[in-house]
Amino acid sequence: MVGTNDKKNVFDTLPWLSIESVGKSASLAIVFQKNNRLQIITEQVESREGDKDSILPLVEKAAESSVGSIQRINKCVLINGPGSFTGLRVVNSLIHGIAFGLNRHVASVSLFELFAFAWLASDGRAKSIKLAKLVLNVALNARLGEYFCCLIECKYQGETKENGAGQIFPWKIDFKDMPNVKTSAEISSWRSQENVLFCPNLSDFSFAELLRELDLNIDRISLSVLAILYQLVMAKSWRNPQEIYPLYVKNKVAQTSIERKFDPPLNLRDLSIRDVALLKQIEEKAYDFGWSEGNFVDALNENYIAKALINNTALVGYFFWQQVLDECHLLNFTIASERQRRGLGNWMLSQLLLSLRTKSITAIYLEVRPSNDTAISLYSKFGFSIIGRRKNYYPGKESREDALVMKRAILT
Repeated sequence: MVGTNDKKNVFDTLPWLSIESVGKSASLAIVFQKNNRLQIITEQVESREGDKDSILPLVEKAAESSVGSIQRINKCVLINGPGSFTGLRVVNSLIHGIAFGLNRHVASVSLFELFAFAWLASDGRAKSIKLAKLVLNVALNARLGEYFCCLIECKYQGETKENGAGQIFPWKIDFKDMPNVKTSAEISSWRSQENVLFCPNLSDFSFAELLRELDLNIDRISLSVLAILYQLVMAKSWRNPQEIYPLYVKNKVAQTSIERKFDPPLNLRDLSIRDVALLKQIEEKAYDFGWSEGNFVDALNENYIAKALINNTALVGYFFWQQVLDECHLLNFTIASERQRRGLGNWMLSQLLLSLRTKSITAIYLEVRPSNDTAISLYSKFGFSIIGRRKNYYPGKESREDALVMKRAILT
């Protein structure tokens, strides 16, 4: 069973629902307690034609047969990508609908993390590794000669938890860097390298030992079942559903890397004085107390790094930053209010962080209002940590507001 001291804690949170639709098919699984044991049922959708209309009835049927009704579901586990744009949107919207409707929390995990977990948890693998830390390069087949790629860092945590319980899976798994897209030519040599998971399949792995440790008896391991196994042993934090977003690694599903070079749907260009009038309009809609026209002019005259985010020829966001020695101070990072919650902030921040790696920058700092949950969530997702607080930093309607200082190291 899950470590003796953890058993009651896990049972108290059940049942969980897991759904995934990262490819042409989809799957769901429900884990619940029966006779003081974990039980899992799973369903497979071979084609997601009809989208969520074909998945939701299966969820309702599986919930009814296992725990009585969908209203009994207590937590949701989501595979957030990467994968099919349509599949990710469908499942994210379905999980959001269920979680919001039932007032439930969600744990979100990527395919990169899941396959690193599968590799380590596969029968006998973890016991044969003598390293305290290793980095796995996970490459997933995308389309037309492209691959979703990501470095996953795995740290050994020891065989015993702080509370004295035994570790079923003594590894911590996390992103080492941001996911990206590479062509077949760029990764042609990867197949022969060590610690590379090149287009892995679930059938490549066996989990008999893990299932025995968890006292689980299940014939078929789908991706949704794997996500539940991951959550059982890794215990990722449960989050509000509004904090969960699809992991879109590509900018646009219909284009290859070569096509994007000629007509990219998203790109960054330098800002200039002629953009100030539009920047002021966007800033006024995005913030109650944003930058003034004079602030923009001063920043451009000081030669701060200033970039505009262009989405299909429209300026929809921007950032300004200043270099101090080998550090970056992010002064303004804004997405137009009518274009928010579309992944544009994720894309723009990922491009900024990638650019810093070419400039010998070792760390990036920023300030953010404690009340700006959306921005804090975005920065946290990209590895920023809160390191301090500046008292009465921002103006407010009734009183001044503190600023949280956040920092992220830049990997070189």
